[in-house]
Amino acid sequence: MSSTNKEKQAREIVTKAVCGRGRKFSEATHTVTPSHKTVTILGAWVINHTYRADKVGETVEVSGTYEINIWYSYNNNTDMNVS
Repeated sequence: MSSTNKEKQAREIVTKAVCGRGRKFSEATHTVTPSHKTVTILGAWVINHTYRADKVGETVEVSGTYEINIWYSYNNNTDMNVS
């Protein structure tokens, strides 16, 4: 193919895309009762979190699970445990 034929070629690319974005803040409180009388919270770590989002009618339903580890001291700050 000559260079003049290359210059005359044109291609039309048609694409369809569906884009959406949503944002919602949700808050829940879960109470953890340690096996000892807690004096100080030393830290917390949320691990093994998973979620699933499904379209239900006109809404999106999000559900999931997680594990939480809480480090705390007890016995007048002389002992430590993870709950």
